[in-house]
Order: sequence, then structure tokens, then C-alpha cells
Amino acid sequence: MNGSVRGGTSKGGLLVVLGIFFGTASWAADFSEQKGAGYFEGALRYVVSRYSIRSGKPLERTQMNLLATRDRLSIPSLDANEVFANNAPPGVSSALFRHDKGDFILYGDDMDAYRFRGYDQVLLGMAFRALALSGAPVDMKGPEESGPFLLRGFRTRLKRYQGERGLRYDMYFSDDYNVNWGALSESWLFGNGGLKVPGLTAVLERGEVPVRIEAFRGETKLLSINLMMADEFSVASELVAVPSQKILHSSTRLLTNLAKEAAGLNTE
Repeated sequence: MNGSVRGGTSKGGLLVVLGIFFGTASWAADFSEQKGAGYFEGALRYVVSRYSIRSGKPLERTQMNLLATRDRLSIPSLDANEVFANNAPPGVSSALFRHDKGDFILYGDDMDAYRFRGYDQVLLGMAFRALALSGAPVDMKGPEESGPFLLRGFRTRLKRYQGERGLRYDMYFSDDYNVNWGALSESWLFGNGGLKVPGLTAVLERGEVPVRIEAFRGETKLLSINLMMADEFSVASELVAVPSQKILHSSTRLLTNLAKEAAGLNTE
């Protein structure tokens, strides 16, 4: 800073400090928080951005909405090939987590539905670990915690994780909302059976909401997921239900294919 003085504080630096102080003090009037009691009901609207490793510029931006009720969570638009390391069944584009039935369903426009429950979920977590989804680190170290930060009107705290091959994940969560994450908060995915992300299961069990998730390799940003809006409204029951024309099938075939893929990767 041009006005800095050795042994003292510059006028510009003092203004920055005062700005941070008064900005933080005004949060009570400016931040977003859940209005209704109990579990959040409505839509969480995210924007997913992927970046060029060489230029750092965004390559693609997509919108992803999550519909949440007390008993269910629906992801109507899901990039299943990325989630399943390009081994997803053809046509999978939606996920429905039914907390009231203890399962979750994967389906698409032109296919029947796959049902995961009980031990199937454990096997899926193990498959995720073996496949190391989309190049993500299997075992993360951390988190280093800091904050609070105000992001797009949401009060958050940062959890920073270090992964393999120079990967880093910055995850900002808000506890001003209470979402029932159901199976996503269980240990099969981010705990003992699946991807090792210390403390993440507890965060989701508390109902906290991810506001920003960023992935870096070194100083290069690879991925950014940002919560743009938390829209509270009464969700129609048909929006968090399996379409009536679908026939529920066991997930055995999908799990078998994932196991074969994982075995192929492990033998290379």
C-alpha cells in the first residue's frame, strides 16, 4: 500500500480495518437466514462453474437446484456421469432421497428407477472410494477452520481440506438454515465406508448448508459451487416423489458394474 509507514499503520490500512469492523457489525441486518421453524422447505439454487486448468477462465456454468422438505430431498438435474465416473446407467438425470422410507432413488426421463437402501448404500460408498470420483482425493486432511465470512448475504464459516496430488477444497457452510440431508449425512458416503472427509458428516447431520465449495490444484481453481438463493416455499408432494410411470429396480446391477470398473482401475 502506497501510504504505509514503517512501525505504524497507514491511513488506508486503518480504513480497511474500520470497514471490516463496521461491515461485520452490520451483519445482523444484512444476512440471510431461515424464516420457518424446523427443517427448511423450499429450493436451494446453486451455480456450478468449471474452470480451465491453463487459463483459469470458466469453461462451463450450470444451474443445479435442490428441493428440500422435512422428509425428502430431490435433485432434479444431476450430472450422473460425473458422479459415477462415467459408469452411470444411460439416462440417469435425477436423484431423490426419501428420508421417510430410508432409501434414495436414481432415475431419468427414459429409464426405470434404481433404488438404494441399507447395505446397498454401504456398497455404493465403497465403490465411490475405489473409483476416486472424478479425480477427487479419497482421503482428505483437516479441516482448518476460520471465519465468519459473509458470502452473497449468507453468514458462513470455512472448512479447508487438503487432499492428494496438491488438491485443496474450501467449503463454506452456514448454520442459519436447517436442511434434512438424510442419507447424504450418513457415514457410507463421507465417513468410514466412502470418501474420507473428516467432520463433514457431523456438519450435514446438524443441517448446515454449503454456501460455497471450491476445488483447487495448487493456486489454480478447478471447480466452484455457489449458493445463489435459498427460496422458502411449500414444495408440492409430486416434486419430491418418484414419477408414477417408473418401476423401482434393485441397484444390484449398477453396483456390479461399478465394482467391475473399480476392479479394472485397481489392477492397472
